[in-house]
Amino acid sequence: MSETAAGMVPESGRQTGGSATDPATLESDLFSPRPNGPAVAALLAGAAGVFLLGLITFIDAAAEGVHEWMQFQNRVGALSGKTTMTGVTWLVVWAILSVVLWRRNVRLEWVWAIVIVLLVAGNLLMVPPIFQRVEPG
Repeated sequence: MSETAAGMVPESGRQTGGSATDPATLESDLFSPRPNGPAVAALLAGAAGVFLLGLITFIDAAAEGVHEWMQFQNRVGALSGKTTMTGVTWLVVWAILSVVLWRRNVRLEWVWAIVIVLLVAGNLLMVPPIFQRVEPG
Protein backbone atom coordinates (compact mmCIF):
# COMPACT_ATOMS: atom_id res chain seq x y z
CA MET A 1 0.00 0.00 0.00
CA SER A 2 1.44 3.39 -0.96
CA GLU A 3 1.95 6.24 1.49
CA THR A 4 -0.54 8.44 -0.35
CA ALA A 5 -3.44 6.03 -0.02
CA ALA A 6 -6.79 7.34 1.16
CA GLY A 7 -6.88 8.10 4.85
CA MET A 8 -3.11 8.54 5.28
CA VAL A 9 -2.06 11.86 6.79
CA PRO A 10 1.08 13.44 5.27
CA GLU A 11 3.52 15.64 7.20
CA SER A 12 1.47 18.76 6.57
CA GLY A 13 -1.40 17.31 8.60
CA ARG A 14 -3.97 17.19 5.77
CA GLN A 15 -5.55 14.11 4.31
CA THR A 16 -4.62 13.43 0.70
CA GLY A 17 -7.27 11.03 -0.47
CA GLY A 18 -10.77 11.57 -1.79
CA SER A 19 -12.53 14.89 -1.39
CA ALA A 20 -10.88 15.80 1.94
CA THR A 21 -8.59 18.33 0.21
CA ASP A 22 -10.21 21.13 -1.74
CA PRO A 23 -8.55 22.37 -4.95
CA ALA A 24 -7.72 25.82 -3.50
CA THR A 25 -5.75 24.31 -0.62
CA LEU A 26 -3.96 21.93 -2.96
CA GLU A 27 -3.06 24.78 -5.33
CA SER A 28 -1.76 26.97 -2.52
CA ASP A 29 0.37 24.08 -1.21
CA LEU A 30 1.87 23.35 -4.61
CA PHE A 31 2.33 26.86 -5.99
CA SER A 32 2.87 29.06 -2.95
CA PRO A 33 5.67 31.54 -3.57
CA ARG A 34 8.69 31.75 -1.36
CA PRO A 35 8.81 34.62 1.11
CA ASN A 36 10.38 37.70 -0.46
CA GLY A 37 11.76 39.06 2.83
CA PRO A 38 15.44 38.20 2.20
CA ALA A 39 15.34 39.82 -1.26
CA VAL A 40 13.61 42.89 0.17
CA ALA A 41 16.30 43.09 2.87
CA ALA A 42 19.03 43.05 0.21
CA LEU A 43 17.31 45.74 -1.88
CA LEU A 44 16.70 48.04 1.08
CA ALA A 45 20.20 47.57 2.46
CA GLY A 46 21.77 48.37 -0.91
CA ALA A 47 19.66 51.49 -1.32
CA ALA A 48 20.46 52.55 2.25
CA GLY A 49 24.17 52.10 1.47
CA VAL A 50 23.94 54.36 -1.58
CA PHE A 51 22.05 56.97 0.43
CA LEU A 52 24.59 56.80 3.25
CA LEU A 53 27.49 57.24 0.83
CA GLY A 54 25.79 60.34 -0.58
CA LEU A 55 25.06 61.67 2.89
CA ILE A 56 28.63 61.13 4.06
CA THR A 57 29.94 62.83 0.90
CA PHE A 58 27.64 65.78 1.55
CA ILE A 59 28.61 66.01 5.23
CA ASP A 60 32.30 65.74 4.31
CA ALA A 61 31.92 68.77 2.07
CA ALA A 62 29.85 70.73 4.61
CA ALA A 63 31.77 70.15 7.85
CA GLU A 64 35.39 71.13 8.29
CA GLY A 65 36.64 68.39 10.62
CA VAL A 66 34.97 65.46 8.87
CA HIS A 67 37.43 65.33 5.97
CA GLU A 68 40.40 64.64 8.22
CA TRP A 69 38.43 62.17 10.32
CA MET A 70 37.46 60.18 7.22
CA GLN A 71 41.07 59.63 6.13
CA PHE A 72 41.62 56.02 7.17
CA GLN A 73 44.36 55.62 4.56
CA ASN A 74 46.56 58.64 3.74
CA ARG A 75 47.26 57.59 0.15
CA VAL A 76 43.54 57.28 -0.62
CA GLY A 77 42.28 60.21 1.40
CA ALA A 78 38.76 60.67 2.71
CA LEU A 79 37.36 58.21 0.18
CA SER A 80 38.75 55.34 2.26
CA GLY A 81 36.67 56.38 5.26
CA LYS A 82 33.55 57.06 3.23
CA THR A 83 33.54 53.67 1.54
CA THR A 84 34.54 51.78 4.68
CA MET A 85 31.80 53.37 6.77
CA THR A 86 29.27 52.78 4.00
CA GLY A 87 30.28 49.15 3.52
CA VAL A 88 30.11 48.33 7.23
CA THR A 89 26.74 50.07 7.59
CA TRP A 90 25.38 48.27 4.52
CA LEU A 91 26.34 44.88 5.97
CA VAL A 92 24.84 45.70 9.37
CA VAL A 93 21.57 46.96 7.84
CA TRP A 94 21.39 43.89 5.60
CA ALA A 95 21.94 41.54 8.53
CA ILE A 96 19.30 43.25 10.69
CA LEU A 97 16.71 43.43 7.91
CA SER A 98 17.36 39.81 6.94
CA VAL A 99 16.54 38.68 10.46
CA VAL A 100 13.46 40.92 10.70
CA LEU A 101 12.07 40.00 7.27
CA TRP A 102 13.23 36.37 7.15
CA ARG A 103 9.96 34.50 6.50
CA ARG A 104 7.75 37.39 5.49
CA ASN A 105 6.13 38.57 2.32
CA VAL A 106 6.39 42.31 1.88
CA ARG A 107 4.43 44.43 -0.57
CA LEU A 108 6.90 45.22 -3.31
CA GLU A 109 5.24 48.48 -4.35
CA TRP A 110 6.35 50.15 -1.11
CA VAL A 111 9.77 48.55 -1.27
CA TRP A 112 10.43 49.82 -4.79
CA ALA A 113 9.21 53.29 -3.85
CA ILE A 114 11.58 53.43 -0.86
CA VAL A 115 14.48 52.01 -2.90
CA ILE A 116 13.99 54.55 -5.70
CA VAL A 117 13.76 57.48 -3.27
CA LEU A 118 16.93 56.39 -1.44
CA LEU A 119 18.85 55.81 -4.68
CA VAL A 120 17.85 59.16 -6.18
CA ALA A 121 18.55 61.09 -2.97
CA GLY A 122 21.88 59.35 -2.42
CA ASN A 123 23.06 59.96 -5.97
CA LEU A 124 21.95 63.60 -5.89
CA LEU A 125 23.95 64.15 -2.70
CA MET A 126 27.09 62.94 -4.53
CA VAL A 127 26.76 65.38 -7.46
CA PRO A 128 29.56 67.97 -7.16
CA PRO A 129 27.46 71.06 -7.99
CA ILE A 130 25.15 70.16 -5.11
CA PHE A 131 27.66 69.34 -2.35
CA GLN A 132 30.07 72.12 -3.41
CA ARG A 133 27.43 74.72 -2.54
CA VAL A 134 27.77 73.90 1.15
CA GLU A 135 31.58 73.75 1.30
CA PRO A 136 32.95 76.19 3.84
CA GLY A 137 35.07 79.09 2.71
